[in-house]
Amino acid sequence: MNWTEVVSKAPEKPGVYIFKGKRKPTYIGKAKNIKKRLQQHLKLSETDTKEFAIFRDSVSLEWIITRNEFEALVLEVDLIQSHKPKYNILHKYGGGYPMLLLTEEPYPTIKVVRGTQHKGMLYGPFLQASKAYKVKKLIHKLFKLRTCDPLPKRTEPCMDYHLGLCSAPCTGFVTREEYELSVEGSKALLSGEVADILPKLYEKVEDFAKEMLFEKCAHIRDQIRALENITRGQSVTGLPYNCADLFYTLGRRVGLFLIRGGKLISKEIYDLDRETDFEEFILGYYYSNFVPETILGNFKLSEEAKRWIRERAKHKVEFLQEVPLELVNLAEENVKESINLELLEEEFSGKLGIQLPRIIEGFDISHFYGEDTVGSCVIWEEGRINKKRYRRYRVKSLSQIDDYGALREVLTRRARRLKEKREPMPDLWLIDGGKGQMNVAIQVRDLFNLPIKVFSIAKEEEILLTEDGKQLKLKEEPILYRVFGLIRDEAHRFALSYNKKLRTKRALEDVLSKVKGVGETRRKIIYRNFDNLYEFIRADEERLRKLGLPISLQQEVKKYLE
Repeated sequence: MNWTEVVSKAPEKPGVYIFKGKRKPTYIGKAKNIKKRLQQHLKLSETDTKEFAIFRDSVSLEWIITRNEFEALVLEVDLIQSHKPKYNILHKYGGGYPMLLLTEEPYPTIKVVRGTQHKGMLYGPFLQASKAYKVKKLIHKLFKLRTCDPLPKRTEPCMDYHLGLCSAPCTGFVTREEYELSVEGSKALLSGEVADILPKLYEKVEDFAKEMLFEKCAHIRDQIRALENITRGQSVTGLPYNCADLFYTLGRRVGLFLIRGGKLISKEIYDLDRETDFEEFILGYYYSNFVPETILGNFKLSEEAKRWIRERAKHKVEFLQEVPLELVNLAEENVKESINLELLEEEFSGKLGIQLPRIIEGFDISHFYGEDTVGSCVIWEEGRINKKRYRRYRVKSLSQIDDYGALREVLTRRARRLKEKREPMPDLWLIDGGKGQMNVAIQVRDLFNLPIKVFSIAKEEEILLTEDGKQLKLKEEPILYRVFGLIRDEAHRFALSYNKKLRTKRALEDVLSKVKGVGETRRKIIYRNFDNLYEFIRADEERLRKLGLPISLQQEVKKYLE
C-alpha cells in the first residue's frame, strides 16, 4: 500500500484516525490536524520500531472528523477501550487496579473490587493486587467482619467463625453495637485516621475487663496495637494533601505515588514505549481507576485531558506542578532506582571491552523430565528489568529431553521477530548454560545475521563466557554479577513458573476428562479461565454463572477429588 498517497488525502481538521488491520484496529489516535499528525507517523516509521510496526500490520486507514480537540479525545478513549488496538498503551492501564469496598449494609463487609461504580466506601487503589487481598484478610482477622456474601441466616456459625475470621452476625453471636465498632476500626485501618476510634476501643477493653470477658479484651487489644502501628509505620507523613496522586516522569519512566490521609502509602514504576505516550498513559490509568482530589507532578497535560479527567471524576480535581521538595527527592530516587549507569559503563568497558548494552535479552529452558518443555526471554533495558516485555515460549518441535534443540527453537522464533522488526533489537543475548548453549545461540544469530553479541553463564562456577573467549568469575565482579546474575535468575524463574503452570493445567485437564458432565465446550471454558483445580473449586457461584458453568459441575469435581 502506498501510505504516502493515503495520508495525503487526510483532512486538515481535528478528529480521530484509525489504522485498521485484517481483523481489528492496530492503532487509534487523535489530532488537532489529522493530516499533519499522520505525516509525523509516516516520518517516524523510518526510525521508530513501534511506528514501523503500525504501518506494517495495517491494511487501511480511516478517520472521523470532530468539532474540536476535546470531542476527538473523548472519542479516541472510547474507541481504544472498545477495540483495544495492539499498539495503543491506553487500554493497557484501563483495566483498573483493585480497591477495597466497605459495603453499605446493616452488617457491612469488605470486598476486593475494580472500577468505581460501587455502593459503599472505596479505599485504594492497591497497585499490587496481592496487597489488597492481604489487607482484606487482615481486616477479617482483626475486626472479624463477615466473610459470607450475601449475609445468610444460620443457627450455627460456619468454619470462618471458628478460624477467627468472622464474628458470625448471621447467628447473632455479635451485637450490632460491637459490630459497628469493628466497622469503625476497619475504616480507621484503611484510612490511617485512627484518632477517633482509639479512645472507643480503650473504653471497650475496660468494659469487657469488668465483665471478665478476657477473650474479647485480647481481641480488642490486637485491634489497638494494629491501629497504633499504622501511625508509627509511616516514613513520609504530614503531607499537605488528603487524597492525591503524584506522577513523576524521567524520560520514558514514570513513577506513580499514592497519597492518602496525608501519608505516602504506595508506589509503582512504569516504563513507557516513548516519552510522548505519557498523556495516553494517564488517561488509560484514570479510565477505570479512582480520581483523587489532587493530581500533581512534573508533567504537562493538555486542557482537553484535564477536562476529561474532571468529568470522569465528577468532583473538583486540582492539577498542581508545585511539588514539596521532600516528595520530589523521594520520587526521583525511586524513579531512578537502578544501577548507576556510569559505573556500569566503566565495568563493561574495562572488564569486557565493550560498550554498555542498552538492551540485554536473557534466555533459559525448563522442562519436567522432558515434558512441558518451555523457554523464557526476559529483558534488561537501560539499567533495569522490564517485565512488560518478557516473553515465554512453549517448545513445539521436541518430544524428549534436548536442551540444545529447545534453545535453538526458542532463539529461532525470537530471531525471526527481531528480523521482522516486531521487537527492538537487543545488543546482547545472555544464555543460561555453558559453551554448548552459547554455540547454539551464535549459530542462530549468524543464520539471521543479527547485530547481537552472545554471552552465557556456566551454572556451577558462575562463570561468564563471551564469544571472543573471555571468562569472568562473576562472584569476584559484584557489579557485573548484579546485572548478569539478575537476568539469569529472572530467566530461570520465568521459565520455571511457566513450566509449573502447564503442569497444573494438565492436571486440571486430566481430572476434567474423568468427571461426568464436562463436554468439550465446558472444558475449553474452564481451561481458559482457571489455572488449576484449586482455583476452579474455590470460584464463587456468580463467577461460574457468568461463564455459563453450573454449580453442580463444581460439586462433581469436588466429589471426584474427595
